[in-house]
Amino acid sequence: MAALSHLSAILPMWGIIAPIIIWATQREKSAYVRFQSLQALAFQLSIILLWFVGFGCYFLSFFAMFLGIATFAEAFEQSGPPGPFFLLFPGLPLCIMGTVFFLSFLYVVYGLIGAVMTLQGRSFRYAIIGARIERFLQRG
Repeated sequence: MAALSHLSAILPMWGIIAPIIIWATQREKSAYVRFQSLQALAFQLSIILLWFVGFGCYFLSFFAMFLGIATFAEAFEQSGPPGPFFLLFPGLPLCIMGTVFFLSFLYVVYGLIGAVMTLQGRSFRYAIIGARIERFLQRG
């Protein structure tokens, strides 16, 4: 069950359902599964947060791109062709989405590493999330 919680990272956005169900049904039966599923749940939430922040930056970059193009077009009419900075505007949204997809790929790989390690019976902790989840469980 712990490995399944981590394996659900291969389905971004929908993968959050498995750790919720596993945590809700198995939390009283095994402390190991409780910790791993809650950790996978927090990890999945961070993926969703990454997507929302990424898409927000993506849409803001379009706004900035069009605002920049309009500004440079007006300046172009008055003083000649714009400088090389103008050429960066169309690539900005593409760079942001490329970064979001690359980070999402890394998240999936990290979740798969967690699944393999827990399937082997070893304890797995996500870099930042693991310690926080452990402290949360010790308080409760």
